[in-house]
Amino acid sequence: MKKLFFILIFIVSGFILWAQEITFMSYNIAHNNAYKKANYDEWIEQICTLINGNRADIVLLQEVPVAMEKGFVSHLYGDTEIHFKRPQNHTILDDIQKGLGENWAYASTANYLLHTRVTIDGVDYSGGDMAQNNAVFYNTEKALPLDMADELGFTRFPDCDYRFNKNNVQVLYFSSSDEDSNVNYFIVSNVHLQSKNSIEKRNSDLQNLEDLLLNEFGGELFDVPIIVGGDFNTSRDEFDLVGFNGYIIDGGSSPKTTLSTTSDRFKYANDYDHFVYNVAMMKKIKTGTRRAVFGESGTNLEKEKSFVLNGVEFKSSKDIRDKLSDHVPIVLTVEF
Repeated sequence: MKKLFFILIFIVSGFILWAQEITFMSYNIAHNNAYKKANYDEWIEQICTLINGNRADIVLLQEVPVAMEKGFVSHLYGDTEIHFKRPQNHTILDDIQKGLGENWAYASTANYLLHTRVTIDGVDYSGGDMAQNNAVFYNTEKALPLDMADELGFTRFPDCDYRFNKNNVQVLYFSSSDEDSNVNYFIVSNVHLQSKNSIEKRNSDLQNLEDLLLNEFGGELFDVPIIVGGDFNTSRDEFDLVGFNGYIIDGGSSPKTTLSTTSDRFKYANDYDHFVYNVAMMKKIKTGTRRAVFGESGTNLEKEKSFVLNGVEFKSSKDIRDKLSDHVPIVLTVEF
């Protein structure tokens, strides 16, 4: 039934060209440390400056701190009791939204992310702390999403076909915000996979994600553009080996963006951040993946002795890690 629904949408809307650019940003903002807590307003302003300064329209954030109410929401699925988070009404998400402007909105995993570990069919799924949330911000003047969390069963974990560790994967179905225009749809998925000490869970999630995208949005809908962004915690070589062997391909141009912990200069240590996409999205790429611009310094931070962002000076990789994030955002622009 769900596939028939999407097929009908595609048939109705697929004949009209959406002639505009969409710029995607993916950014692991990293959880609060002492500096960010002491300079919270400054930190939020820096994040908003990076988003606006790079003219992003759809922003995939990982490791978003979301303040939680005490306790958890408990649901019983058969003989299994599942605990979900209880996010507070006023969170960092609202502050980022306010900083970006009234035309911005967001979708978050905080309402359905697992609170405590649970074992289903012999498989352990981890709970997430306050920082292990994903969120997608979007400019409502450019595009509006249908959050697929309910449709895909994320909110009914474990009674769903696609179970991810922590249950923090997002799938959003976007269309034009212009009410007078029927346009082609595109799919955005935001992920944060396990680090290197949990290779088995990470690889399982990658395979599960490919299975989801192929089964739910493949086949009859192979012409619908799909883009997946996030913190994959994989090198490019490993990423090619462990997942997305179907029509999803690695963009091959994702620059290193995780900042070194040892370098006094601006040096990148890992290939952890990626955009991947299907052939339909690849055909629409206008500007390939690049590092985000930081103020006046440009993207090649290795050659900079220092730079200033919103009045705050950054002198090294360590400075950026402490004051902003251990990741540099990546940006990709497509044209419909």
